Amino acid sequence: MTPHPAPVPTPDEIRALVAEVIRRLRTAGPAAGTAAFPTGAASGAAPGVASGSAPPSARIAERVIAVATIDRLPAGTARIVVDPRAVITPSARERLADLGIAVDRGSAPMAPAVVARPFLLARVDCPADAAAGAVRIARALPGVQQLPATGMTDVIEALSLQASRDAARGLLFTGRPAVALILANRSRSLRAVTARDAVALLAAARDAAANLLVVNPREWSPGALERVAVEFARLDAALPTELAAAAEGCGCKSH
Repeated sequence: MTPHPAPVPTPDEIRALVAEVIRRLRTAGPAAGTAAFPTGAASGAAPGVASGSAPPSARIAERVIAVATIDRLPAGTARIVVDPRAVITPSARERLADLGIAVDRGSAPMAPAVVARPFLLARVDCPADAAAGAVRIARALPGVQQLPATGMTDVIEALSLQASRDAARGLLFTGRPAVALILANRSRSLRAVTARDAVALLAAARDAAANLLVVNPREWSPGALERVAVEFARLDAALPTELAAAAEGCGCKSH
């Protein structure tokens, strides 16, 4: 007897699932936030972390260090060595203080580690043929996290939460890149850029130290999307001085 195919979730069921994940990310704290979108990393050392010659020490090669990275350090770590230009998020600093872990900005000669951080792939208002590009990216970047295709606001909010907690970066497929770009850049944790060719897109990502690329997959071949995703996952650009300061109002009283 031919087995019945598994039922396909309705759009309302998918939206309810994303809303529940976002609610848990907001209320359950950093540990729950990382569990909601598993990174695929094995338990033990954090991605981007290499054990040093002395067991209590570890080197973190990431340029943005979030609390999730600290939570994945080997048990008993007493000191971490980071890049002199690395940015440690406030929540990560609190976790280091709670654990009694000292921070050394590059003074110890330790072997370099591979930079790694969560990579998210999302689709909103996207043509069906975008699936080919998503499949190629998932094969090229093991552990890539694919978010459910729901409404624009929900997906960007999920991307924003992951960027703020895990220093994640991502790629958003959408048929409305202009709308997605404006909405994403309202978030203090997202720096989104868009372009229609790989050279311009990666140049913009490097210039702005972007953590989100917004593309219309109809304007790209699956192979080009794969190459951009791989290069973007490896990109390590310093945050421009102009973007390091918090945004301020214009000072006028008209709005």
